[in-house]
Amino acid sequence: MQPAFGVPGPRRAGTALLAAIAACLVCGAAVAQTVIGSASAGFQKWTVADLNNNGAPFWDAFTTAFQPNLGSQTSRNVGFCLTSTADCQGIGSALHAPGPLPFWGMPYDAVGDTGGGFDPAVYFKDKDKHKLAATLMLNLSSNPKEINEFGWFETDAAGSAIGTRHKLFQGGGVPPGSLTPDPVGKTASFKPTEFFGYYYADVSEGGCFTYTLSKFNDSDCADHNFVVFSAGKSGEHEGFWIAGEDPPGCGDGDCNLTLVRVRRAERMEH
Repeated sequence: MQPAFGVPGPRRAGTALLAAIAACLVCGAAVAQTVIGSASAGFQKWTVADLNNNGAPFWDAFTTAFQPNLGSQTSRNVGFCLTSTADCQGIGSALHAPGPLPFWGMPYDAVGDTGGGFDPAVYFKDKDKHKLAATLMLNLSSNPKEINEFGWFETDAAGSAIGTRHKLFQGGGVPPGSLTPDPVGKTASFKPTEFFGYYYADVSEGGCFTYTLSKFNDSDCADHNFVVFSAGKSGEHEGFWIAGEDPPGCGDGDCNLTLVRVRRAERMEH
């Protein structure tokens, strides 16, 4: 498997990759987006040395378990993909991989490699409703027909409901293989509502929906999740990398991982 970051290419068998909603982190005027999540959560720093599939942070887990056709290459969780290390490397990945971006989650000790739990209550606010651009950086599955659909959804100020869903990238369809997935490297522009989040549809699970507000996940996707990474430098959050993934450890066997970069459309050239 050779995932390509931002470079269109063939899909190959491989991994993929509510507590009190009170805390808000202002993510910089460059994008004018705010991440809203649980009171004790925030952006947590990590290093390549923390990647060891031990479940800390929550996304650092084996992602090709129970997949004999993939051999022994099991270090393909989203952290390895962001840093172009271990088994998640490919054409263009070293050039486009952003490195160990801070992730949104519960407090994490990078030195001791402990903590970093999942926040199930994440959504976004953009008061000025800027036009955003989403680029499909990676879309993997152990079955090339089972490629996720990805998009955004409307919600309210409290994140108390899932409103209209808006598809950004087409997946493999239900039944799997009935549609042609959008290629890696495609960019889709969108203008979200003031409060919004992201979803993906797992076509291998009948098209069940997973949301950044995970209490609304369909029952067949109850243990699926998202990881939000900040693309900012020196504390400025210029954009985000959004990863939709199967349960850490890939317990359901198909090991989907969808990775999308989102940033302000008029700043894409910077």
